[in-house]
Amino acid sequence: MLSTEGTQRTDRKNRWLAGQLAAVAGFVNASGFLLIGTFTSHVTGNVGRLSHDVVLHDAHAAGLALLMVVAFFVGALLASMAIEAGLLGRRVYAALLLGEAALLLGFFVVTQLLPATSPRAHDAQALVLCAAMGLQNSLVTRLSGAVVRTTHLTGVVTDLGIEAARWFRYSRARVAQASRLRLTVSPSPVERPHAPKALLLLTILACFLLGGFAGAILTVRLGPDALVAPIVGLAVLGVWALVQRVVAADSRA
Repeated sequence: MLSTEGTQRTDRKNRWLAGQLAAVAGFVNASGFLLIGTFTSHVTGNVGRLSHDVVLHDAHAAGLALLMVVAFFVGALLASMAIEAGLLGRRVYAALLLGEAALLLGFFVVTQLLPATSPRAHDAQALVLCAAMGLQNSLVTRLSGAVVRTTHLTGVVTDLGIEAARWFRYSRARVAQASRLRLTVSPSPVERPHAPKALLLLTILACFLLGGFAGAILTVRLGPDALVAPIVGLAVLGVWALVQRVVAADSRA
C-alpha cells in the first residue's frame, strides 16, 4: 500500500490508504473536539477563529489559533522535507506513519501529566494534534500524487458534487439515446464519468464519518484513553509497511 508513488499507484491502493487514514483523521478530529474543544484536522476553521479573536482583542485565543495553523504547517513541512531528503527511500512513508503515531502518543502523555482543566494543557494538546494532521495530509498528498487528501472534506464534497453532475449528464444522455428522446439542451459533449474517482471520494467521506462517530463514542466512554485506538492503528500500519519493504528488498537481493 505504501510501496508505490503517484501515477504508479492503483485505484485500489489509493482507496485502502485513503480509507484507513481518513478514518484516523475523523477519529482524531472528533476526539480532539470533545477533549479540548477545538477541531484540529484542518486549517480553515482556525483561520476564521484567528480573525474573530483578533477583532475581539482576545490575544491569547488569537495566538493559539495562529499557533495551530503554524503547527499544521510545520507537520506538513517536516513530512515533505523527510520525503524530499530521500534518506530512507520509500520506507520514509512508513516512518512518517510511526511519527504520526508518536505525536498522538505525545498528546496522550500530555493528558496524563497535566491537569485536564489546565489551559496550557489544552493549548499543547491542540498543537500536537494539528502537527499530526499536517504530517498525515502531507504524507498522503505526496504519496498519491495529490490524488488523495484525508484530513478534511471540503474538497472531497466539492469533487463529489462535480462527479455527481457528470454522472447525471451521462445517465441522462444514455436514457435519451436508448429512448430516442431529446433530454439535453447542452451543446457540450457528455464526458464518461470516472467511476474509480467517485468511489475514492465516497470512500474518504464514508471513512472520515465512521472515524468521527467512533472517535466521539469512544471518547465519551473512555476519555483520552480513546486515542489508543488510532495510535495502535497507525503503529501497526507503519510497522507492516516497514516489514513489507524489508521483505521486498530481500527478495530482490
